[in-house]
Amino acid sequence: MAASEGSIKTLLEKSQDYLDTKIEIAKLKTIGKSADALSAIVVLISVIILSILFFLFVSIGLALWIGWLLGSAYAGFFIMAGIYAIALMLLCVFREKWIKTPVTNLIIKKLLK
Repeated sequence: MAASEGSIKTLLEKSQDYLDTKIEIAKLKTIGKSADALSAIVVLISVIILSILFFLFVSIGLALWIGWLLGSAYAGFFIMAGIYAIALMLLCVFREKWIKTPVTNLIIKKLLK
């Protein structure tokens, strides 16, 4: 009987070690996926910031050029503002399709990877 108690005790210890190892692996996988998703978000934010700066300077240049063509500096800026107002309206209408769904899919893809 003593031999079987020792075997059961050994089995329980090995089972506990196995469970501890599985928990640790799950933690490490979660940390890895979270870090990957966070790094993807940081890259996306960096790209967005640089894109905004690019479009800002292009917009100023176009506004000045249009203003020069029309002979009125402020007219170029109003035309560019109108273009951005139209873009904003389109963005509001299609925000689910253009922003929410792709960002959600990106995050899910990174977390399930």
